[in-house]
Amino acid sequence: MNSIQLTSGTVKFRLKETNTSKETPIIFDYSFGRGNRLKYSTGYKTTVKNWDAKNQRVRAISTLNNREEINNRLKEIELNFIKSLSDLDETDKQNKSILKRIYNEALGKTNSPSQVESQIPFIKYAENFVETKENGLINAASMKLSPGTIRSYKQTIKQLKEFDSQHKYQLDFDKIDMTFYYSFVSFLEEENFSLNTIGKHIKNVIALLNRATEDSVNTNLKFKHRDFKRVSEKTTSIYLTVDEIESIYKLNLSDLPEWEKARDIFLIGYYTGQRVSDYNNLTYKNIKKFEGQEVFEIFQKKTKKTVYVPVHPRIKKIMKLRYKGKLPTKMPDQEINEHIKKVARKAKIKENVLTKITIGGVVKEETIPKHKLIGTHTARRSFCTNAYLSKMPVIDIMALSGHTTEKEFYNYIKVTPQERAIKIADSSFFKS
Repeated sequence: MNSIQLTSGTVKFRLKETNTSKETPIIFDYSFGRGNRLKYSTGYKTTVKNWDAKNQRVRAISTLNNREEINNRLKEIELNFIKSLSDLDETDKQNKSILKRIYNEALGKTNSPSQVESQIPFIKYAENFVETKENGLINAASMKLSPGTIRSYKQTIKQLKEFDSQHKYQLDFDKIDMTFYYSFVSFLEEENFSLNTIGKHIKNVIALLNRATEDSVNTNLKFKHRDFKRVSEKTTSIYLTVDEIESIYKLNLSDLPEWEKARDIFLIGYYTGQRVSDYNNLTYKNIKKFEGQEVFEIFQKKTKKTVYVPVHPRIKKIMKLRYKGKLPTKMPDQEINEHIKKVARKAKIKENVLTKITIGGVVKEETIPKHKLIGTHTARRSFCTNAYLSKMPVIDIMALSGHTTEKEFYNYIKVTPQERAIKIADSSFFKS
């Protein structure tokens, strides 16, 4: 089936992206006149491998239960649009707003799960979107968001409501421009949010606007301005030296079982180099044996990749001494964060660290004891940094940690110029 050739234009369906392994929106594409084009989301998604580009339909694959439903819906949208188009005079056939209206009518209010009336206010649209995701109303056009992302969106919506209430802004899609951007950022600064938190809210606003635009709810693209962007600054990230890890490992915490468990889980994170979402979920079932060597088989939630990490002798010792040969059971991340700071203080990790953070638009400097900055993520950063300093090949460290580029890796590790110089001095170049 080729594109429908009309006297006034061409109708076709295509994928928004063709170089991705993830689901991508199915787009209704109408070309008309000289260089004029309308592109709207159909409300459905599929993968490139499941899409028949020639016939512009989802492939006939037995594992796709809703294939016929989607294909019938696409045909219905196409026929409805063409019928309405044929009733227009030649002038109206060149009018984008009229064409958009008849496309929305072709979708129908009840048939497309993601279609929302164009009159819906921005904040209401955002609330509906988050509610749909939170309640798991998943269909061909929808993927459930993580609880953390849902929570982040809710926080942004709360701040948008506060901003709208205080400034009487009557916030809606048509009012989102650079004036709104600067006003909202100033409001968040007055609320004493850090620069990175402000950046998070801006990022969420942009994500919601992109989704609303895909859903044909929003037509105002002023948020695409190059200055309408997320703001951020580098936070003070620390790592633990080999000696500091040693002091934490050797600490006797038998009279503080919760501290001890948090310490052990943290050390498992250090000796595997994984994110807390991965190392705090490991069980004995993750341990496999290859050629006599025990390794962890870990499916990384963020990268969607499976990595294999040798089981460090100290992890084996922790398992044997305190968990009857098994791994400690999962502990809530916030509890690990709370306990590991106390463990580090008890281990006499007291070095002072100068921190800088922008709060309320003002850069503030503060000296903080190192143990107060330690969290679940410190384990992974410490592994990457210490492994690098121990001369483990970067490509091998990245294979374990999940970093995809060397640039990303070098930005991540915490190595001083002096430490890097010492490492370089050990190369064969400087030995001859």
